[in-house]
Amino acid sequence: MTSSVYETIKAAHKLPSPTGVALQILEVAHNENSTVEEIASVVATDPGTSSRLLKLVNSPLAGMPRQIVSVVRAVALLGANTTTGLALGFSLVSDHRRGKCAAFNYELFWSESVAMAVASRHLAHRVGSFAPDEAFTCGLLSQIGRLGLASVFPDEYADALYAVATDGSEQLVEIERRVFGIDHNKLAAEMMSDWHLPVLFCDAVRAQGAPDTTDIEPNPRTHLLARILHLGGFISLILTQPTVHRDTLSVLVQDADRLSISPYVFHETFDAISREWCEAGGIFSVRTRLVPPLAEIYSQAREYRESLQEQSDPASRLPREGYYARG
Repeated sequence: MTSSVYETIKAAHKLPSPTGVALQILEVAHNENSTVEEIASVVATDPGTSSRLLKLVNSPLAGMPRQIVSVVRAVALLGANTTTGLALGFSLVSDHRRGKCAAFNYELFWSESVAMAVASRHLAHRVGSFAPDEAFTCGLLSQIGRLGLASVFPDEYADALYAVATDGSEQLVEIERRVFGIDHNKLAAEMMSDWHLPVLFCDAVRAQGAPDTTDIEPNPRTHLLARILHLGGFISLILTQPTVHRDTLSVLVQDADRLSISPYVFHETFDAISREWCEAGGIFSVRTRLVPPLAEIYSQAREYRESLQEQSDPASRLPREGYYARG
């Protein structure tokens, strides 16, 4: 059930929404009687979506044993949910690379979102309870509420982002709830529900900021997916932010342990995510960067903290993650 706050926000007609072929795919996929061939026929009408879908399914991200050249075959392998989510992602990335919110880094947002997608896919594969491709699309769209608030309330959201960046005494989600009556996690879940994405995805996205404390449906799979998204969020921070804090690395270890991923396996997983993020960045046309192995990142973070301790006032020199603080 949608909230009254969401309905008010939606009524402004400024929320990011799919256009063109993505909208058509949503309409066809929402029909429970639709076939793979019908969805594929819609995909095939747009050369850009078709080529990106084939590029993705033939990349290391999908891990297919042989090259796929048919759109119908690609849709059949990915499934309706994944195809719909990917079409949504392609459409939103293309249409929302810039906007009116001065403090919102649109380019960084999409880099983070693609990193979230790749991380969610790998973590789902390790956990083994979700289809990795569906986890990819869920991760890709899981932060869309941030873009939503920046689109509907560009000036007010800029003030909220500046407040977190300059003060840091209040988390971004707390300011969002106080100012807008809804935080970006709940807004993302409402938007995804409107797009008829699986209820499991929407519930997990709603709880992703605090999966161990948020009241969610008593569904173990929802809770597990929320934990995957939570860890994926911190992985995306490390991949996209120039400075890594020791506290962030500590959260990584704790979240991985909660998913029963050993430190050795997690190091391997992180390094694979880093490599495939660059691959996915090319498919989605978003900026990525080369990231050193996690073991090296740990070493650099430790050296950074130790160098600060030699200065007179280290606390005043600690950079903040500010705009992208998780909560």
